[in-house]
Parts: sequence; structure tokens; C-alpha cells
Amino acid sequence: MSKNAMWLTIIFVAAIFGALMGPSIGSLVGEGTMLILAPLFLIGVVVFCIWALSSNKSGAKADPAALAEARQMRAPDGKARIYVTRRGFVAALQGMNVTMGSAQGQIKSGQMLMADVEPGQYVIHVATAKAKLARPAEIEVDVGAGGVVVIDAMIEMGALKGGVKLTRLDATQARENVNATKLILWEVPPA
Repeated sequence: MSKNAMWLTIIFVAAIFGALMGPSIGSLVGEGTMLILAPLFLIGVVVFCIWALSSNKSGAKADPAALAEARQMRAPDGKARIYVTRRGFVAALQGMNVTMGSAQGQIKSGQMLMADVEPGQYVIHVATAKAKLARPAEIEVDVGAGGVVVIDAMIEMGALKGGVKLTRLDATQARENVNATKLILWEVPPA
């Protein structure tokens, strides 16, 4: 069982437990206290969500021609192509800041960044927009002329804090991820 499936199972069990125990705890605490505590808890959850998403940026979407060209997964002559894709529902709205050399961009679930670069070694650093929410990750890729590399970025949940997980995809998974995501332009394009 993956970590994400494990945490979803724990959350489901906790929700069932809360639904079964809630009425009895409510009767012990008293209706007046529950009417005060429930809205305070709800306000706290809303404030946390606003805080967690406050560093997100809305990246500019590429035009349809650029997206179609990106989905061909062919590097220009003498260059290499690197994609960073993000799919999945865990922390889907949380932005991920992607840094590769001087290039900087941010993606959310269902989005990708693409860079045509000189052949060589590159270090890709990915962190959540709110750095306190998950541990960042780095991956080093070596790509030759005409080479295409697709890196999948995801958040793996932990007990108290998640972590960014970067995976280099094989050709089949790479094509699936590139075709399923929208191309976002870099805030600071690769040099």
C-alpha cells in the first residue's frame, strides 16, 4: 500500500470514528459549548486553507500551438528537453515552485513546465509554495542532445508534514503525463 493510500484510509477511518463518537461527545460537553467550539474549529480550518494557498501564483498558460508542440515530446536540433509534470489529487491546489538553474516556475496539479536546454547535467529543485507544508526535493538529470526527460512531481503525505517526491518517468508514463497536463510558462525562463 502506498503512503497516500495509507493516509487516505486513516482519514476515512477517522471520519467514521468521528461520525460515530461525535454525538456522544457532544452530549457530554453540552450543546452550548459545541455551538461555540464547532464554528471556532471551522474558522480555524478556513484560515489554515487561506494561509496554505496564499503563496500560490497563477502561471500563464501556453497557447494551443505551444502545447501541441510540447506534446510531441521532441527536442529541437542540438538541444535537450526537460519536462516537470504534476498530476494527482493530494494537495492539488498547493503550488510547487520549480527551479532549474536560473529558471523558475510554479505548477499545480494538472500542469507542467517544459524547458529546451543545452545538453548536460541539470539539478531540478522542487518545493511547495508554502515551504513549511512539505519537505523539498531535488533530482539530478543528465540529458544528451535530442534527449527528452520527464520528471513527475508529487506530494507524499507524512504524519505531520509531507514531502515532495520527484520521479523520472519511463517513456510510457512520460507520454501519458505530458498528454494529460497543461503547459504553463516559466516565470523566469531557462537561459
